[in-house]
Amino acid sequence: MSGLDIIRAIQSLQNPFLDKVALGLTDLHSETIYLLVLPLLLWLYDKRFARYMVSIFLLGTWSNDVLKNLFHTNRPSPDDVNVIRPEPSFAFPSGHSQNPLMFWGAMAMRLNRMWLTIIFGIMIFFIGLSRLYVGVHWPLDLIGGWAIGAVLLLGFAASYKFWSGEGMPFGQQLFWAVAIPSVCIGISAALGYAPALNAAAEDHFWVIAGAYYGMLIGLVLEERYVGFNPRSGGIGVQVAKVFIGVAMLLAVKEGFKLFLPDNSLGDLVRYFCVAMAGSLVAPWVFHRFLAAPPVQRSIAK
Repeated sequence: MSGLDIIRAIQSLQNPFLDKVALGLTDLHSETIYLLVLPLLLWLYDKRFARYMVSIFLLGTWSNDVLKNLFHTNRPSPDDVNVIRPEPSFAFPSGHSQNPLMFWGAMAMRLNRMWLTIIFGIMIFFIGLSRLYVGVHWPLDLIGGWAIGAVLLLGFAASYKFWSGEGMPFGQQLFWAVAIPSVCIGISAALGYAPALNAAAEDHFWVIAGAYYGMLIGLVLEERYVGFNPRSGGIGVQVAKVFIGVAMLLAVKEGFKLFLPDNSLGDLVRYFCVAMAGSLVAPWVFHRFLAAPPVQRSIAK
């Protein structure tokens, strides 16, 4: 049974209701979902784990883009299958299988609850399967994405202390906060994938780069100079942090559009500032106006 036969067999079930379900599942891999979860991990749960998850998400997204451009695999043709929502990028490996496996797999490993692991596993599978239903991936794209995601996740888990900055002196943390995104940009440029900074803002490459610089640098500076404790405060304080933090991020994201250029450079600067607002400015506001007295900072001097 060929990949085309598998897609056609799945699409034989298509109807208006299942179309909406499939699109809802595929939208669970939207950037909005991750960009809501990551600040909540930072503001409410654990700063080091949030730093680890930032690299899981952004390096997972970057590596998937690089691999797609290396393999140059075409997606199924509308002449052969019913493409419900066309995609402009290449097919292999599927980002909807690789990235959810990395992100939610890391969450399952951290939380270590069987029922959550089952829920995350079902979600990962059906997000991937939805891509066959909507006609934008081959079965091999999904299998390859899951396999690559599993390998990368195991690598991240084995080097958790590095990605979380645990036990690392301030200078080394700051060095890696600049070096890691810079290496990613250098690799992409060497492969001919990095768009020019004056190019139209049509690609999320510089969005990822700006967000990664901002998150890593902001988290390092926050731990050194702020010492925010995400667990401090009762339920009212925690709810207030969410509303204030989200409002702050939206204000920076939308407000900076008014004076930054509408190109890749504008995206780089804007998302750097959004990430700095979420990782440094918002924690400072919480620590200064909402949180309990300062906690001892664990970062090495």
